Amino acid sequence: MRLRIDGCDAFLDLPEGSTFGAVLVEAGHQVASRGRVVSRVVADGREISTRFEREMADRPVGEIDTVDVTTTTPDALFREALDGAVDLSLAIRRDAATILSSLRAGDFAAAGPRYATCIESLGTFFQLAGAVFNAIGTGVFPLAVRSGSEGELPTPPDATAGILQRLLRTQKGNDWNAVADILEKEILPNIDGWSAFFKALKEMGAE
Repeated sequence: MRLRIDGCDAFLDLPEGSTFGAVLVEAGHQVASRGRVVSRVVADGREISTRFEREMADRPVGEIDTVDVTTTTPDALFREALDGAVDLSLAIRRDAATILSSLRAGDFAAAGPRYATCIESLGTFFQLAGAVFNAIGTGVFPLAVRSGSEGELPTPPDATAGILQRLLRTQKGNDWNAVADILEKEILPNIDGWSAFFKALKEMGAE
């Protein structure tokens, strides 16, 4: 298997029988040693998403011809993640408001398809939100202003995962009035809180 990082061949010192997951770990070490972070992974011409990466983790390297890794700086990735999170939060809010209107009107047929898309977007958003916050806490995304100085790091909303789980449980019970209540009283305020959190981070700026 051939590993390329930013278009250049990278040396792989892995034992026979290694997996795709092991290759990505080694690539990550090499990238980190240069003070950069991985921004994109392409295996045999197919971009690898987080979900697909998990599915391919145990795949033998002998089944893969070429892996291309593109890197960027932590600062650039941080700004990209913040922009993506803000845009996604606004899109979810618009969808949720439309779904809520349909549910309140009893038009469940109209709400159904958009609701399914919204749930998928919520899962993606909350995963991204958690990853960004954890990256700040571990120093992967260093902020120009740290806690304890003039600009305190804002606090993200609580109970995000619990809200989504309650929404899914309520949906399985086909209690659409309760689904509408959770969307209105919990999901929308939570999304607004995350959106404000990310906007505050953008104003603080990254190093």
